[in-house]
Amino acid sequence: MDRFFNAGTKPAWLAAVLILCIVYALVGRLALLLAIPPGYATAIFPSAGIAVAALLIWGNRLWPGVFLGSMLLNGWVGLEQGALSLVALQLSLGAASGAALQALTGAWLVQRVVGYPTSQSREQDIFRFMLLAGPVACLVNASVGATSLYAGGVISIAEYGYSWFTWWVGDTIGVLIAAPLMFICFSRPRSLWWGRRHSVAVPLLLSLASVVLLFVWVSKWEAQRTELEFRKASSEAAESLRASVASYLDSVASIERFFVSSSRVMRPEFRAFVENMLLKKPGIQGLGWNPRITETQRAGFEELVQAEGFPGFAITERDATGALVRAGRRPDYVVATYLEPLGDNGKALGFDVASSSERLEALNRARDTGLAVATAPITLVQEGGAQSGFLLFHPVYLGASNTAADRRQNLTGFAVGVFRVGDIVDAVLNARLPGNIMLSIDDRGASDGGHLYGTENHAGFESASYGFTADIDVGGRHWTLQFWPSAGYMSGHRGWQAWGVLATGLLFTSVLGAFLLAMTGRAYEVGVLVQRRTAELSGILNTAIETIMTLDRKGRLESVNPAGEALFAQPAEALVGRLISDVVPEFFISLVAGAGGLGSLSGAGSRCDTWALRPDGSRVPIELAVSPLPIGERMRYTLIIHDLTERHKVNRMKDEFISTVNHELRTPLTSIKGALGLVVGGVLDAHPDRKVGAITLAYDNCQRLETLINDLLDIGKIQYADVELRLQSLPANALAEKALAMNQGYADKYAVRCRLVPCAGEALVLGDENRLLQVFSNLLSNACKYSPAGAEVVVSLLSGSEELRISVADSGPGIPLEFQAQVFERFTQADSSDTRRLGGTGLGLAITRAIVERHGGKIGFDSIPGQGTVFYVDLPLVAVSAEPSGESSGGFSEKAAGARADEGIINAAADDVRA
Repeated sequence: MDRFFNAGTKPAWLAAVLILCIVYALVGRLALLLAIPPGYATAIFPSAGIAVAALLIWGNRLWPGVFLGSMLLNGWVGLEQGALSLVALQLSLGAASGAALQALTGAWLVQRVVGYPTSQSREQDIFRFMLLAGPVACLVNASVGATSLYAGGVISIAEYGYSWFTWWVGDTIGVLIAAPLMFICFSRPRSLWWGRRHSVAVPLLLSLASVVLLFVWVSKWEAQRTELEFRKASSEAAESLRASVASYLDSVASIERFFVSSSRVMRPEFRAFVENMLLKKPGIQGLGWNPRITETQRAGFEELVQAEGFPGFAITERDATGALVRAGRRPDYVVATYLEPLGDNGKALGFDVASSSERLEALNRARDTGLAVATAPITLVQEGGAQSGFLLFHPVYLGASNTAADRRQNLTGFAVGVFRVGDIVDAVLNARLPGNIMLSIDDRGASDGGHLYGTENHAGFESASYGFTADIDVGGRHWTLQFWPSAGYMSGHRGWQAWGVLATGLLFTSVLGAFLLAMTGRAYEVGVLVQRRTAELSGILNTAIETIMTLDRKGRLESVNPAGEALFAQPAEALVGRLISDVVPEFFISLVAGAGGLGSLSGAGSRCDTWALRPDGSRVPIELAVSPLPIGERMRYTLIIHDLTERHKVNRMKDEFISTVNHELRTPLTSIKGALGLVVGGVLDAHPDRKVGAITLAYDNCQRLETLINDLLDIGKIQYADVELRLQSLPANALAEKALAMNQGYADKYAVRCRLVPCAGEALVLGDENRLLQVFSNLLSNACKYSPAGAEVVVSLLSGSEELRISVADSGPGIPLEFQAQVFERFTQADSSDTRRLGGTGLGLAITRAIVERHGGKIGFDSIPGQGTVFYVDLPLVAVSAEPSGESSGGFSEKAAGARADEGIINAAADDVRA
């Protein structure tokens, strides 16, 4: 995945953008499942964290994936709510722009202040990341998104703050939780982030799942509580409405009782009777008395009413156009005679209620049943508004009313109530029903649907999460009441507890993630440090010259380094677990027993000289030191052993050196002292020849003593880099010719001939001429001394591609096999008698090797006893373009200390080591 996202090709970039787009939209849609209805206010929006993390991990070039993902998400939500519109598209563009800009801002802030890639191991880095990528960067999309909603008319200015705050909180918590999970899956260094999958990702996901489950449970509990509150309010409102309607119906029943109990009710008496009811019940349009008038009674009835102050009174009905006209002839009329308040109701005076089919049906049912009967919803004649009304007819009988026939025979008229449904309901709901609860009232028995109150569109009730239904019997008709919560009611009863639980839980989860990041980061750094220190310690132990071992409190070996394996000539596996006394037999005797055992060692430890035992039975002199090493509650001991073999060898060589120097100094000094003593004592005064011989002997021994001292000084200076080499390009053939010329006298002394075999071409070597002549002189003097008289010493030069080989071959007895390993050591000679026979200090070849090595070359020999010896020196050649100008070459000069180049000193430095 990481390689794919980082691919530089355009198809790979397009695929990465598409993947980020889809992931952003899918995760965002899942997050909206946790939204608090109504709306899409969610306390966590992980897509914001995925966006900023993706830009940090794979670069800002993936920002189109964030933009398109936000567009896809908002389009998805828009389709769920209905068809997409131009406003919805504008809102989607605003939200997508804010999301992309927020991701770019967060990535830029983190890169600039914290840096990326980051291990987020330090508390300050984690805090800075959480602050910058979360609360600070998330200000961008909250502001852009909320402003887009307001500009699009989706929210009002009063809702702007709530929308901005929930948007900001959701994005912030989404970044704090989702970004670390993205880093764990894809960020670098992989060894750190992928190693956090168990210690950080799993606890974070478990905590997140727990918070979500708790949120779901609290949301369900809140929804149930809100629904119970709604049902309770709706039920109480329905009961109040039922009681209110019953009280209205009772007002008509009281009129019926009034007419039954009175022999004749006059208009003023009726007005006085209903006046109080009209004042207390605002939903009454009017109360009246509609007597039954036969055709034979019609004329007298109309004259009687006209005489009461209503001139022009007549029994009327509505024609086909709805206009009031004089009623046609029929057997019976039910005439609106008394109406209070008269005012607007006056235009209904004289109307034959039985002329309307809806009213006639109610009148007949009331007449035949003796009960109050209501009409279907109607538009009242006297109603100027749009609200529905109904009439309630209560029959009034004079005489028996036990059977239907009696009721039809004895019916005198009807007590009538004219009611406005809207006023009745509003009077009850204003006092009982909370705001923003929607109500619709319908007469289910009406042929046209019988809508009485509220909206006729029942889609709100059907789409609501919950609702409440109740039935009321009104004068033999069944009214259905439907209650459902509006968006305003849902908003007012928003689940703040659930939202608070979710926000608090998610904030705790993000803090837990930060804490785990800090702990694992610190553990990682400690682990890296331990690994580095372990590697360093392992490197020290593996490369240490000294033997380092650890012991337990019983003296058993627990670990041995490679130097210990070499010392004891055994692998570590063979040594671990054995007692230290098996390989250092006198360990407890020489070190621990006197101190009272391992447990009695102090912090400073103890040391001693003893010996170690190898498997072949050989002994190795050692110096060891033991120190206690407390590890927790366990006590361990470190044992450091120094091999004293070289020290003993050096001491032995020192003793031999002192002995040799003592002998070499005493011998010439004794001769000088003896010879000069004879001269000073005058013993040889009588013998001039003998006196000259004694002085000559003293002079020769002084020269020998000077040669010894000079060689001692040279070997020290050369081997310890205390001589400045004056390097220059030298022609090899010319240098060899000069060396042979300088040593010809020495060869003549031993009757030996020297011959040069030059190399082909002009070979150049970089070197100090005097020191290289000293090398030639040492090798030639040895070859001459050990060659028989009349023999030939051959000096050969052979030029290779990079090196020049100088060979000096003699025809002497060769070097004994047992001595060949010591040829280049100081004060070594094949036979000590050679010193007396041929002279020399035993330092010539040691000096020669030191000079050759200082020139970057090497020296060796080939010798077969009885067949002569060939010494060879390999020196690096100098390219012609690299030839330095001047006498010395910068960078090759070294400190000079008493260098001598004259021929006498060079010849005196030659010794008689058998080569």
